Amino acid sequence: MTAKIADYCTLDDCDKPYRAIGYCQMHYRRFRLYGDATIKMNIGIKKDKGGYVQVRTIPGDGKFGKYTYEHRLVMEQLIGRTLVKGETVHHKNGIRNDNRPENLELWSEAQPYGQRVEDKVAHAIEILRQYAPERLA
Repeated sequence: MTAKIADYCTLDDCDKPYRAIGYCQMHYRRFRLYGDATIKMNIGIKKDKGGYVQVRTIPGDGKFGKYTYEHRLVMEQLIGRTLVKGETVHHKNGIRNDNRPENLELWSEAQPYGQRVEDKVAHAIEILRQYAPERLA
């Protein structure tokens, strides 16, 4: 004998047809967006399909609002500037929604174009200017 899946949403006071994991389509969407099926409005925080948290940084409804990844915002606060091209933020423990400062580290994708010593030295100086200018004394 197999268990019968509920015909209707499992939330109290909802008589809409079941769609997925016990919720109707509306409550399932809220669960996927906000992690809580009972939230009734956009709270400005959502998760993408990869599990990363996004925060609304420019107000607006639907396509007019802008969301930014929370881990990038936290890193920008930590370093006191916006991230530049080639910089990424890595979650040390691999948990994509764990955006505590101690779990994040700044990574750089930059690398020298050539393999000549003078190219590598020029690249090293460029890295020091960007990340540790005090060491260029």
